Amino acid sequence: LIRAVSETKAPSKTLERMLGFVRAIMGRTVYFVLLYENLGALKQLCFLCSESPWVSKHIAKSPVILDELLDPRTLFNPPNKLELEDELRQQLLRIPEDDLEAQMNCLRTFKQSHMLRVAASEIGSHLPLMKVSDYLTWLAEAILAQSVSIAWRNLVHKHGLPASKTPEGNEELGDGSVSFVGQGFAIIGYGKLGGIELGYGSDLDMVFLYDADDYGMTQGDKSINNQTFYMRLGQRIIHILSAQTTQGTLYETDMRLRPS
Repeated sequence: LIRAVSETKAPSKTLERMLGFVRAIMGRTVYFVLLYENLGALKQLCFLCSESPWVSKHIAKSPVILDELLDPRTLFNPPNKLELEDELRQQLLRIPEDDLEAQMNCLRTFKQSHMLRVAASEIGSHLPLMKVSDYLTWLAEAILAQSVSIAWRNLVHKHGLPASKTPEGNEELGDGSVSFVGQGFAIIGYGKLGGIELGYGSDLDMVFLYDADDYGMTQGDKSINNQTFYMRLGQRIIHILSAQTTQGTLYETDMRLRPS
């Protein structure tokens, strides 16, 4: 570690940041073994920490993402929007649908890994500054889409499908919103989310919309009215995003823009 640190531009500053990381992983030898057996990953870690205090803190909070340092080809080459969405979908398919905690941790690790990749790409000048906010917004959109799917399946399993006025089918919305097929539900992004300007620490300013008869009822054995169904759907989405798990939180959310 000291040898790798000495090769950076600012060894003393880098060592200070690296020691913070070392303190965070004390007792978890698997991470020390990974770096000891992969000198390239150790050098990448020292380089990134020397360039960015944010990266050193980010990895210290989530050392599980150290695997991203093993292959520079992927570390400095983040996927496009469709690849990002597909990768998250494939990861969630490996988790039982009734294991909410595992799903939430998967979403968090996915976000942490890709935030490291976009930061590394920015530091290494592989990703133009104007594209960083695009990528961080795509990441949030992919996570939002899967958060809605998880919450939707959970509620439908419990209460059945709501009576919807909206026919099923794909609907493309090109104004900063995310739509979901056949659910009569949409998330509208305001602020930096809607403007495709998210930063590393941005919260999500959102409005939830649904299209259903408030007095209609869901079709399950434990039937509830549509208004209650969609209110609970929104609450579950916010819980998935903001709850503290072993992998931290996903996003802070601001739903105060249009309380109604």
